Amino acid sequence: MAAKGGQEHHNVAKLREAKAKVLDFVRQGLDLQDAIARSGRKPDVMKDWRKDEKFIKQLEAARIEGERTLSIVTGDAKFKIGFEEFSSEFLDSPIFPHHRSWIDVLEGREPSYLHPSMTYEPASPKRLLVNVPPEHAKSTVITVNYCVYRIAMDPNIKITIVSKTQERAKEYLYSIKQRLSHERWSKLQAVYGSSGGWKEDADTWKADRIYLSRDSTEKDPTVQALGIGGQITGARSNLIILDDVVTTSNAHEWEKQLLWLQRDVVTRLGDSGKLLIVGTRIASNDLYREIRNGDHWTSGKTPFTYFSMPAVLELDEDPKNWVTLWPKSHIPWEGSDENIQPDENGLYPKWDGPALFRRRSEVSPSAWALVYQQQDVQEDSIFSPVCVQGTINRLRRRGPLKPGSNGHPREYGSWYTIMGLDPAMTGNTAAVMMTVDRNTRKRYVLDCINMSDPTPQKIRQLIEDWTNVYHPQELRIEINAHQKAYALDDDLRSYLASNGVRFSSQFTGKNKWDTAFGVAAMSGLFGTMRNNVHQKDNLIELPSQDNSEGIKVLIQQLITWTPDTKGKTDCVMALWFCELRAREMISNASINQSHISNRWATRRQLDNRYTVNVNDYELSMYE
Repeated sequence: MAAKGGQEHHNVAKLREAKAKVLDFVRQGLDLQDAIARSGRKPDVMKDWRKDEKFIKQLEAARIEGERTLSIVTGDAKFKIGFEEFSSEFLDSPIFPHHRSWIDVLEGREPSYLHPSMTYEPASPKRLLVNVPPEHAKSTVITVNYCVYRIAMDPNIKITIVSKTQERAKEYLYSIKQRLSHERWSKLQAVYGSSGGWKEDADTWKADRIYLSRDSTEKDPTVQALGIGGQITGARSNLIILDDVVTTSNAHEWEKQLLWLQRDVVTRLGDSGKLLIVGTRIASNDLYREIRNGDHWTSGKTPFTYFSMPAVLELDEDPKNWVTLWPKSHIPWEGSDENIQPDENGLYPKWDGPALFRRRSEVSPSAWALVYQQQDVQEDSIFSPVCVQGTINRLRRRGPLKPGSNGHPREYGSWYTIMGLDPAMTGNTAAVMMTVDRNTRKRYVLDCINMSDPTPQKIRQLIEDWTNVYHPQELRIEINAHQKAYALDDDLRSYLASNGVRFSSQFTGKNKWDTAFGVAAMSGLFGTMRNNVHQKDNLIELPSQDNSEGIKVLIQQLITWTPDTKGKTDCVMALWFCELRAREMISNASINQSHISNRWATRRQLDNRYTVNVNDYELSMYE
């Protein structure tokens, strides 16, 4: 009896599943008979199902929704639908702002979402290079869904997909074939597919290429999948997509890849054909970087429109306040907690601040800058990542020096503390606090802050807070343009003077590019390396990065700094202001220096040292 009850329960579950499938197919615009057939049931099943009043009401609602869906894509109207509406309506994949900007650029428009931290360098609208962080749906949106959209709009199109290997490219093609044939996307097939179905009517349906039923007599495949360096079949392609063709194993082969791109890829495009290269930066010197180098092109400048997006758009001391590229998605992370609930908009956490904060802690600063922030990191960079990392004292946290404490100097020295400030009303205001020991010439960075959305009030409050905490002897502040107002602020000067802080202004011009005194000259402070190992001969020491977003930003800006950089350099400039004053202090001290620096001498021994006039000493010998 129990077995019979179990069997009845199983049949009820199957019946419920079949009804749900029919309703779903009807919502997608299929007629009732076709929906029943696709669900695996016979047409006469409706004799019994009509007795279910709840199902009949649901069926009527589904029919109305299906008619609405079909009404927007009947006749020629269905070929005038935009990709965003197409993706949401037929692929069940909503488009987020950063996705929308990709499609804007791909279709020859200005990006609708362009944050100041992004890099957009327009050139030819038919040659596009897009660099984005990993796991931001670039392959799903562009290589798969956009290709399906182009096929639906024009079955005569010819698309070539290239990836790091042909097997990977085949996976993209498989995803396209699934959307053209699987019942999950039956609405798409019902509205845009051929009478017998795309798969059934296709001349060729292989793992590496498909020939769909088309109006023209073209011999080229509708879509073909290749690995980088492979031979492109056919005479012409309308759209060629290179998706993640650069890997750690082939990044050094950029010369061969660039030659293949110029000889075998570009030549396969007609005058209206488009070439899109999309991927994530992997190496400091790779194909993506060299494509932007004008030396490789006859005109002297790259023909590619360049668009890069960092994972983190705006930093803050609290990761919850970070502005990120893709904070929420319509689906949760695969394998995430089943109890996680969507927000009021039906969205789940994706790459929000806390998630990217955890990811950053798992990679090196150079990897973070390159892979996630899409910043250029040179192998022979002015501030070597190895040397910058070698200057970090992980035992000392940010804050004032405490002689005798673990990770701090053993004793007091001839210290002079300087605050460097690079103010701004737009972008970021950066400040660095540094102590220089005039005896040992050692610099100790005490703190760094990278203030977003600065205001005069917030900057003034920062100056007062740091004055109370660090008791600097001097504030060095940039006075270019509107910043000159700080030099004329009598209240600020009075406050600093009452606290024993000297106010000095810094005018920044071409002197920051000077090889002897400019920003690049600070590279010697970070020491040297041999066989890729830091030699511990640095004259500057950075505190631990733990619990300090400012120090992390300073490190990242150092390793990505170049004279022609277009990225943020606020923290580096604030450090340079401190260093300029430190050099003056050390230079002045060296003129009157009477004793050799001894790092092992105790304070008592230093106090007992004295100088003797040689002439007086000689005369005393004869007395």
